[in-house]
Amino acid sequence: MRTRLVSLLFIFVFCAGLLWLGSELATAGQYCERTHYSAQDITDAVRNSPLRDDLKGTSCSLGGLGRFESGGNKGNYNGSCCTGIFQLNNANVQKYAGTDRAGYGCMSLQKQVNSWARLTNDGYNSPAVRQLASLSTFDSQKVDASFIAACIQLGTGNCQKMLNSGKCSGFADINGTTICKMANNARAMADPNCQNGQAVCGPSGPGDFPTSTGIAANPPTAASASIVVNPSDV
Repeated sequence: MRTRLVSLLFIFVFCAGLLWLGSELATAGQYCERTHYSAQDITDAVRNSPLRDDLKGTSCSLGGLGRFESGGNKGNYNGSCCTGIFQLNNANVQKYAGTDRAGYGCMSLQKQVNSWARLTNDGYNSPAVRQLASLSTFDSQKVDASFIAACIQLGTGNCQKMLNSGKCSGFADINGTTICKMANNARAMADPNCQNGQAVCGPSGPGDFPTSTGIAANPPTAASASIVVNPSDV
């Protein structure tokens, strides 16, 4: 009799678990309307956001990052943790948008990007990002806005693991995505006609971070500089 009761209890708990899982999965997928914002649409929202000016300076690849993360669908929920154009996790949605994931998924593109920008600005001050930002390249990859953003997107602690290893393969998420791969995809998915000043964005990646003070947007060589100073004038 006792064995039968234990078996029935197990079946009840198992079925309750399935019902709970089903209810959770039922909420996964889409909040409000499905959107298909282009990389340029997302870049425009980034430029109108409170994001740091030095990161806005190479914002074309950030439009590509939004396409990589969500396909341009601001109502996208991945079924486990993350929502929106830039796939903020539940804790960051609450902290930076002041709502839950359903409310966040229904926000306008600009409001979502503004929340992501505040998160990214805070992440920029972390030791991992400052270390990365002081480099011009890492593991043969140019350090630009998409690389910095990917470092923050996948977690500054994970980014530090990558930096400590000296290789892009030093960290990968459960899907096998490295920070370097995310940055590369962001560049590749940028609008090929998008421009940052005089530099055309795209897979090549604009600018870099040669010092801790921020992006240097591909300065000209000494030979091509428009200002020439004689040795006696220095």
